[in-house]
Amino acid sequence: MTNYNQLSVEQRDIIQTLINQKKSFTYISNVIDKDRTTISKEIKRNRYIKSNFYDPFDQKGIKNAVEKCNNLSKPPYVCNTCPKKATCFKHHLYYNSSIAHKHYLEILKSSREGIDTNEEVLDEIEHIIVPLIKNNKQSVNQVFINHKDILSMSKVTFYRYVNQGVLSLTNIDLPKKVKYKKRKRKNSNKNKYKRDISILENRRYEDYLNFVSKHPKMSKVQLDTVIGKTSNKKVLLTMYLVDTHFMLIFLLDTKTSKNVTEVFKTLKRDISVDLYRKIFRIILTDNGSEFYNPYEMEIDYNTCKKVCNVFYCKPYSSWQKHEIEVNHEYIRRVLPKGSNFSSLTKEQVKRLQDNINAIPRESLDGKTPFDLTNQKYPHFIKALKCKYIEPDKVSLNKNDILGDK
Repeated sequence: MTNYNQLSVEQRDIIQTLINQKKSFTYISNVIDKDRTTISKEIKRNRYIKSNFYDPFDQKGIKNAVEKCNNLSKPPYVCNTCPKKATCFKHHLYYNSSIAHKHYLEILKSSREGIDTNEEVLDEIEHIIVPLIKNNKQSVNQVFINHKDILSMSKVTFYRYVNQGVLSLTNIDLPKKVKYKKRKRKNSNKNKYKRDISILENRRYEDYLNFVSKHPKMSKVQLDTVIGKTSNKKVLLTMYLVDTHFMLIFLLDTKTSKNVTEVFKTLKRDISVDLYRKIFRIILTDNGSEFYNPYEMEIDYNTCKKVCNVFYCKPYSSWQKHEIEVNHEYIRRVLPKGSNFSSLTKEQVKRLQDNINAIPRESLDGKTPFDLTNQKYPHFIKALKCKYIEPDKVSLNKNDILGDK
């Protein structure tokens, strides 16, 4: 079933007007704030043939017309402004906004025939749920948790409706499932830094498993860094509270041990060492050089006492802290791999963090990491000035996160 990037009748009127004015698709896309490919698909799907031999939208007739005229194979794909149409005896293709919108509504109606859900509910989903997924980049799981009153169907049914074209969503609008490629092992001879492996004593992954088995109720935190373009020095330092799924994100000017330890010093000061000891009791991280100063994370320098335990995954085994790796999916929706971090600000990163923590999780029985952490560690939330965001205002839209507010 044909699927549409939904256009209003007003936008279709503008498309027709600008085509008749011989404006480019790029120009039209900027005017109606739609992608250029949307304009192209709209015209190709809704152009009709003017002929005594074919119905207006007969695909065989349209294909025949395109084969006989090369001009119909390139923008604007119709004869609206062709100077030769008065003397041309080939079949003509036209775009008319009223006809196009009527055709769209007919297809939408026919696609819903045989659907168990009534028309009113589908319209409600179209006007409330679809924008949350399409514009706010919310996940299907997220809208199902926040809008149980509207979404009385199963997720399987919802995905089926998307595939059938019942809603103005395509699979590309749905957040992708994260696929992890096996990381290539770098040649050890090319390592620029010689690390003091003595710090790994009693801190290896086997030690971590042994410690956790003896202290199963102690809270755990996973650490990682997220990088942008290889030419960028700025990176994101992430901390993931395993028990509440809450994630802290810090912007670092460079990926160094010094910058990481500065963040931990500030963190202990802001939330208090006592709360730090309670939340960061067990820390698991990878073998990145930025984490090769465990003492700064473990020691309270006011008392010179150890307040937590730092452990390291095996080299090239990021799956051993898979929770934080999976949670990075939310970051990558806004900042895909290869993104330029050079212009990122702390305010934008904080906005990203707050929106991620406001997304409900099935594994938390529909609660958000913010709600659960606020219940368990209210001073932590207050001290770090973490912000509550209303469910329908949660957004992972790049413009909402990185735009000026």
